[in-house]
Amino acid sequence: MKQRFSAALTSVSTLLIAPTALAHPGHDHAHWSSSMVHLLWILPTVAALGLAITMYRRKKAATQSDNK
Repeated sequence: MKQRFSAALTSVSTLLIAPTALAHPGHDHAHWSSSMVHLLWILPTVAALGLAITMYRRKKAATQSDNK
């Protein structure tokens, strides 16, 4: 029950905050540094996704080894 509430609260807060975060003032996409800036924002997301996948695989492997 507590996990469900926490997941629901996270989802609702994400939906409420996202439009505000996307409404930032624009910047020049033609500037020479814009590609680097976008890359620096994408890298932490990719790293977090990789970490989540690694942790899921380790947990799954540990669970399977415990069941044998």
